[in-house]
Amino acid sequence: MTPTDSYGPATYRLALPADANRLAEVHIRVLMVAYRGIDPQDWLDSLPQQLEERRARWKDRLSTHPDDPVQVAEVDPAGIVGYAVGGRARGEPPIGFEGELISIYLLPEHQRRGIGRELVRRVARSLIASGFQGMIVRVLSANPARIFYERLGARALGIDTVSIGGQELEETVYGWSNIDLFFPP
Repeated sequence: MTPTDSYGPATYRLALPADANRLAEVHIRVLMVAYRGIDPQDWLDSLPQQLEERRARWKDRLSTHPDDPVQVAEVDPAGIVGYAVGGRARGEPPIGFEGELISIYLLPEHQRRGIGRELVRRVARSLIASGFQGMIVRVLSANPARIFYERLGARALGIDTVSIGGQELEETVYGWSNIDLFFPP
């Protein structure tokens, strides 16, 4: 029996303001695991001290932007194990890619069970309902998880840089030109 066998199937819903504390916890835990060796270590080490600030940011976001699609995945008995956020693409996206999968975080013990794929699909469907046809996602180029997006049909559109912990890092911009084809209802 594997550790994930002791968990029930995932259920999905839109995030509520009451979810803010758990979203902050998942966010920090995933960052600390997924970005070790990629992001500056001193920045990663500072994340636990940011918990209260991140909880407050989530409470504010979920209270003041209730229409932004923040999808959560819950698994019994763990509760919320992951989330994905979508919205209008930040910055100047490539033409035809007005929507963005802004972030997706899934606890490591719940990966490779189809939960991440379903979270992305739900964000894509909410973007389609908002009138978007294309969607981008920005992924640190050194992050091996970028293969996840390639397996979902995204193609590399270009390279940008992002500042994290005072360090400039390269990120790859991936995109789906017609998210309806890749993420059916």
